[in-house]
Amino acid sequence: MKLPVGLLEKAEAEFTKTPDDVSAFRAHLAQSSAFVLDGQTHFEARRAMIVASAREPVDLAFERYIGTNDLLPVNYLQLGTARSRPVGRVRYFDKTEQATAYATGFMVSPDLMITNHHVFPFADAAQFLGLTDDAAIEFNFEFDVNGNRQQPTTFALDPTAFFHSNADLDFALVAVKHLDATGKHQLSEQGYLVLNGSLGKAGVGDFATIIQHPDGQEKQISLRDNEIIDNSLDTTIVYKSDTAQGSSGAPVFNNEWQAIALHSAGVAKKDGAGNYLDKDGQIIDVSSGRVEEARIVWLSNLGIRVSSLMAYFTATPAVSLHALGSIFASSAYTDARPFVSTASPDAVGGERQLTSSPSASSSSVQQSAVAPIEIRISIGTGAPVIQTVGGAAGIAGAPASIDVEKRLEDDRDLSDCLGFDEDFMGVHIPLPVPSAALRKKLAYLTGSRTACVLKYQHFSTIQHALRRVPVLSAINVHGKYRYAALDDSTRKDNWLRDNRIDYDAQLDDQWYAKSGFDKGHLSRREDAEWGSTMAAAKASADMTCSYANAVPQVPAFNRAIFGYHGKWGQLEQDLLEQGVELEAGKSARINVFTGPIFRDDDPIHASVQVALSCFKVVAWYNKDGDLCATGFELSQDQLVSNIVFEELNFGRLFKPEQKPLGWIEEATGLTFAPILKDADTFRA
Repeated sequence: MKLPVGLLEKAEAEFTKTPDDVSAFRAHLAQSSAFVLDGQTHFEARRAMIVASAREPVDLAFERYIGTNDLLPVNYLQLGTARSRPVGRVRYFDKTEQATAYATGFMVSPDLMITNHHVFPFADAAQFLGLTDDAAIEFNFEFDVNGNRQQPTTFALDPTAFFHSNADLDFALVAVKHLDATGKHQLSEQGYLVLNGSLGKAGVGDFATIIQHPDGQEKQISLRDNEIIDNSLDTTIVYKSDTAQGSSGAPVFNNEWQAIALHSAGVAKKDGAGNYLDKDGQIIDVSSGRVEEARIVWLSNLGIRVSSLMAYFTATPAVSLHALGSIFASSAYTDARPFVSTASPDAVGGERQLTSSPSASSSSVQQSAVAPIEIRISIGTGAPVIQTVGGAAGIAGAPASIDVEKRLEDDRDLSDCLGFDEDFMGVHIPLPVPSAALRKKLAYLTGSRTACVLKYQHFSTIQHALRRVPVLSAINVHGKYRYAALDDSTRKDNWLRDNRIDYDAQLDDQWYAKSGFDKGHLSRREDAEWGSTMAAAKASADMTCSYANAVPQVPAFNRAIFGYHGKWGQLEQDLLEQGVELEAGKSARINVFTGPIFRDDDPIHASVQVALSCFKVVAWYNKDGDLCATGFELSQDQLVSNIVFEELNFGRLFKPEQKPLGWIEEATGLTFAPILKDADTFRA
């Protein structure tokens, strides 16, 4: 592939240090602290990013950044394998050059691949199709653990579905077909790399690891001699690393395996007359403003900052308003996701190589995502023993139940649900309104940038995309249409995600199964279990078993165990069941608003920050017919500050406390209707 000379001149103008300057600076790195190299502002941003992203004890990751510990945890290798899955070899027939061109690209969403603009220097899809032929990305073009070349899985590029490029940031985004050339493999099997637009992912002296297909060869990785030597430029990061032809479009990673840059080009070796030189000192001819990439000697490499790419994606309507590009503006698009395992395509010789990849299941963008499986690998003196613990149909050893649950989620139709009735109590009581800051973190309905309310029967919820739990669940409770026949014998909780929002914005059974937490209903099953017929009542109750209506709750908070009634259940029973059942007429109607109270210092469990307290606001009529509202916070009493969160003490008690609605508003970012605040029963 030939590079445009203008790209090389741009890199040379941005990074003006000579080779001697670079050598001297690299020697300086070993003698200077990270605080001195990065400055206080970036030092603090880098530390905050390490806390948020490290998949090891944070203090060890931070020690590595500041230079007091160069050791890496062994999971670094496992994570690297997982991160390599969405990286592939880009190839196409270049009609201008009459030759096959090679580069590297990687998936950044369930549908879109990114590579360089100089790989696809086209203005639109028509020009793309007119100047290329057989454009595709090949995954798994690499060697297995036995040194055998794997059979690549080839997916055709689909510029008619989406194509957008930018020369200044040297990127090209292009859609990829969902089925491979054989029709046997889904694109979702490869996963994708999430681009985190926040600053703090790279510090001077940190290492820049690149996964690439150099010269169109099998997938390779650069791990040595690759320090970041300048992160002060607006849109680029400068680093030393081994790259070659075909490395254009490769992802650049930090020590936490976050993508920090899109590899672009760099500063090329030249003689005094300005001629480009190869490794033998021979002049490289320039033809039509382009130079042969394979012969260039790189003095330093430049990558386009991920933060600059994300700023462009979210600010450019051609990307952000497109159905396939809108994912970049979604708060559910985050790299704070747990890794799960998926099976890679069959290897040569019929062996099945199993690796791990980030979850890419998303009903809103990709209906055919592969369900995650857990794989345990035992390595001894013989061959590795691979045990598939769970998975989807079509994968050896996978139970059908997961595939069935996925189909139930995908096929579920909730379009007829009316949701929370704002006039249920004879006066207008609307849903609380999220603040502007909170709205930026919500999960929005597919195809909408404003709608965030999930309507079920008798209740509605609003989902927090980053915390992956609701910020609010509001329900109408009616005491007159209850059915004695609906008891524990008729109850069957079948928990499902809601297909109207991104699946990745919701917790699931895999997360709860290993957490030790209960799936704590916000709107209770019992409160939704009413209707004009018993069948309607049961259907409404069944809908409460939605992951968009649950938060992680410790058993003591949620259940009647350890010799006392769960505090959450006790409050619900005292406030709701007794009051509703003993009163008649208008008083038999109650509105309940429930949700977690998020705090910045909430502990993290399995990559999810878990709220340790909840609020409940009840709207009801007293014996005189006056509208009343009562708010509560239920919080854990005496949480030990140094407790390891994964080793929870489930025996600790929770206590209910009445709170004014103004306090709940401040704690949650939700604004309640004035009619409720006027009816607040709280007295200091």
